[in-house]
Amino acid sequence: MLPVSVTEVAPSFHNIRGSFKIGGILDVKTQASLVALASGDYVLVDSCDLDEATERFIDEKTSGGDRLKAIIHVHPFHTVYARPVHERFPKATLFGTSRHQDEQGNLPWADEATETEAFKQRFAEDFDFSVPSGVAFIPDDEKLHFSSVLVFHPTSKTLHVDDTLNFARLPAPLKWFVPEITRFHPTLSKVLYEERGAVKTYRAWVEELIERCRPLRNLCTAHTDTRLDFDVASEVRRAYEKTHPVLERHEAKHG
Repeated sequence: MLPVSVTEVAPSFHNIRGSFKIGGILDVKTQASLVALASGDYVLVDSCDLDEATERFIDEKTSGGDRLKAIIHVHPFHTVYARPVHERFPKATLFGTSRHQDEQGNLPWADEATETEAFKQRFAEDFDFSVPSGVAFIPDDEKLHFSSVLVFHPTSKTLHVDDTLNFARLPAPLKWFVPEITRFHPTLSKVLYEERGAVKTYRAWVEELIERCRPLRNLCTAHTDTRLDFDVASEVRRAYEKTHPVLERHEAKHG
C-alpha cells in the first residue's frame, strides 16, 4: 500500500504531496515526483517535506537511495526543502535553477542550471522541458512565482509543473457548477516583459506548450492537486483563453 502522500500517476511516475504552510497556518501544499528512468534508476523532481512512510517508500524504490541518481529543482523560488532532501539522499546529483545556485551556494549543485539547454540535453532520453518565454524567469519581486521549468515525462504522459499552471478541485457548493479548474498563475501580468513583442513571444510559447501537451493525460501541480486521465492540452487551451484580457491590455500598452 502506498503512503497517503503518494499517488501512482503511472508505474514509472509517483507524485508526492507535501505540506507547506504560510504563516504556519495556511497549508498551500507542495510537491515532488519520483520518476523511473529508462535505465532503471530514478530521479526526484523537486523536493518537499517527507514523512517516515514516504522516505521508506523512496528507499524501497531506489535501493536505499543508491539508485536515486538526481534531485532536480525546477522552480527558482521553491528552495525550502532543497537542503533537507539533499541531506537525506546525499548520493543523488543535485540540480537547481541559477537562483538555487546563488541562494544556496554551499550545496553541491551540478554546473548545469535547470533552465539551461545543457541541462535539457543531459536528461533528454527521459524528459522534455520548457521554460516560459516573454516573461521574467527570476523576477526581482520574489512574490512573483509564475515561471518555472515545466517537466514533460512522455513515458507516463505526465506534465509536472510548479506554479506556472495550477489545478484545483473546488469545494461545495462551487463544485456543482465548476468542479475542477486549471489556470495559469495569476501573476502573469506582472512578469511579462514591458517591451514590444513580449506578448507575441509569450503567445508563441503557450501555443507550443499546448501542442506538446497533446499526448499527455496527467497533470501534477505544486500547490493544488494532481489530475489524472484527462485531455491536458484542451485544459491548457482553456486556461490560456482566460488570460486573453491580460495579454491584450499588456500588448495595447507595450506593443
